[in-house]
Amino acid sequence: MRIKCQIEILNRCAASQGLRGGCGKSAQATLFLARKPGDIVFLIFCTAKDKQGTKYRVNKNIQQIFGKFVCDGKATIRLKEPVVDMCISKADPVELKRILKAIKSAHLGETLSGQSILSSMAPAKTKHVEKPKTKLVVTSRKDYPVTSSFPLMLERLHIHDCNLARLDSRLFNLKHLYLLDVSSNKIKTLPTALSQMESLCELNVAKNEISEIPAELCQPQAPWCKTLKSLNLGNNKLTCLPRNFHNFFNLWQLQLCNNSITKLPEQLGKLHNLRRLAASNNSIKYLPLSFTKLHLETLDLFMNPFVNDTQLPSNDVVCCSLKIPSLRELSGRIIRKHQIFYDNYEYVPYLLIQYLNCSRQCQCGNFCFETRIRFLMQFDLSRICQNLIGLDHTGRKHAPVDAVLCSCNCYRRYQSHGIIMQ
Repeated sequence: MRIKCQIEILNRCAASQGLRGGCGKSAQATLFLARKPGDIVFLIFCTAKDKQGTKYRVNKNIQQIFGKFVCDGKATIRLKEPVVDMCISKADPVELKRILKAIKSAHLGETLSGQSILSSMAPAKTKHVEKPKTKLVVTSRKDYPVTSSFPLMLERLHIHDCNLARLDSRLFNLKHLYLLDVSSNKIKTLPTALSQMESLCELNVAKNEISEIPAELCQPQAPWCKTLKSLNLGNNKLTCLPRNFHNFFNLWQLQLCNNSITKLPEQLGKLHNLRRLAASNNSIKYLPLSFTKLHLETLDLFMNPFVNDTQLPSNDVVCCSLKIPSLRELSGRIIRKHQIFYDNYEYVPYLLIQYLNCSRQCQCGNFCFETRIRFLMQFDLSRICQNLIGLDHTGRKHAPVDAVLCSCNCYRRYQSHGIIMQ
């Protein structure tokens, strides 16, 4: 068995004198165990410059193995003779565990026969020591890897015009992938497994046929909620975004152009790192109140059917329905506030699920249903954006804000701080 990895050899004698004992840079290599006549096992690594390989005796020659980060494909083997450390990185964790176990056995003098771990002493081939491919661009169906696998070390993957109806499940095994561009295909939905890609920083699914983003993708415990910085959902069939979309708290750029979105999530303003937002050519009539908390560099809401000044009520308040909440509403408020799971049609009646989904959140954090104050106001978007693209051909900068407050106390508190009333 031969494993591909990166190896750096550090001389401990030089390090003890304050000198760097290695070249300071890891080299792409192939690491394997081989046996010479006389049952002598050697640890060998070959590089592009040295395909014959460098050999180290294993039997009673291993001082220590540092394997704390073996699950990340990293380990260090400390040899007695010569006095060096072999630093291994970017290896397959499963293969690395196998070879480390075999090294320990060989060090103790145990036999390795029958374990399919020993290789021949033959020099490494070029394909075994060449630098792994980190970028792949596929622009046609005939170039798509059907019979072969995706390179495990891929960091950037572009797949265009391949008529993909769904994301390939093999993509979810690419642990180093930080950019995935599958635009210009026919993808209809995003699988929940996508949220487990812990290295993904940029996702482009523009020009597809996506009609819905599952709420499961936006769970706060999902690994990609912590890493995703750029998301392009433009030119799809979206009508809305999930309520918990604000859990992408590291999102820096969001593209939503050319969809059929009617409203933005109420808690969109919690995306404190968002700097670029484009949602032109949608069906947005109002903006949520939390939108006024954003701090953007660029904002594009061109060609949306926003309500104009003549359509707004003179006193801002559209509907005031403050009364004693019903038992159903009080129960619903508790369920939504404490995030109790209810979206299961097998155990919860359909009408009750629909009722809970219709709740709206006050800026104080409480949820409300029938008992609430709803108001509209015009907000100058240039207050939250440095480079604002006009909302229409006249260069309009004011957009209507739609908000809900759960009580008169909340209304007075926000009014006194000048957040609601201009």
